[in-house]
Amino acid sequence: MAKAVEVLILAAGLSTRLGQHKAMVELSGNPLIHHIVNRLERSGMTSITSVTNSDLLADVMLACPSVNVVLNPSPELGRTESIRCGLRSMIERLGSLPKRVLIVPIDRPGWDENIVKSLVCLGVSTYPFASGKGGHPLYLEEEDVRSVYLSEGDVPLKNLVHCQPIEVDFDSLHLNVDTPDDLKLLNTASTESWF
Repeated sequence: MAKAVEVLILAAGLSTRLGQHKAMVELSGNPLIHHIVNRLERSGMTSITSVTNSDLLADVMLACPSVNVVLNPSPELGRTESIRCGLRSMIERLGSLPKRVLIVPIDRPGWDENIVKSLVCLGVSTYPFASGKGGHPLYLEEEDVRSVYLSEGDVPLKNLVHCQPIEVDFDSLHLNVDTPDDLKLLNTASTESWF
C-alpha cells in the first residue's frame, strides 16, 4: 500500500495587491479555500493542513473544519517559511517528517483531480507543466521534503528541490489570483465542472 500523502495549503500571504484575503474570496456562496479542500478530498487527499496568518486563522478554521489549521506568525518571511511552519505542525501530529507532501498555494487554483492523482503516483517530486511553463500544485518526495524543512531564510523552492515536470493538458493551469482583474478569471473558472 502506498504511503499517505500530506497536503499543505499555503494561505498565509497578506494579499496586498488583491486587496482582500485570497482564501476567503467568495465563489458560489463559499470561500475559495472551501472549494480547494473539497477538490482535494475528491482526489483522495484527506490529511490536509493549511498555513495561514493571524487575520485569517478563525475564518479558515470555520470554513474548513476537517483541516488542520496552522498559524504562520511571520508571513512576511515568505512562502518557504510558511511551508516550514506546516511541516513543523505535521511533525508534531505525525511524530516524524512526512515522506510525501503536496503543496497547494491558495492563489494557484487551476488544477483538477486528475492532475493531483498524476503527480502523486509517479514516486518522484514533480509539478504540472503546460504551454511552456510550470504550474501547481507541487508534489515533493521525502528527500525534497527534508531539504525544504532544513532550509533557512526565504530560499526559493526551485533552489531547494529537484522536481520533474509532468506535461498536462489543462487550460486553467496558469490561473493566478493576484489582482482584482484576476477575480474575473477565477469567477469564470469556478463555473467549470473541475472546480
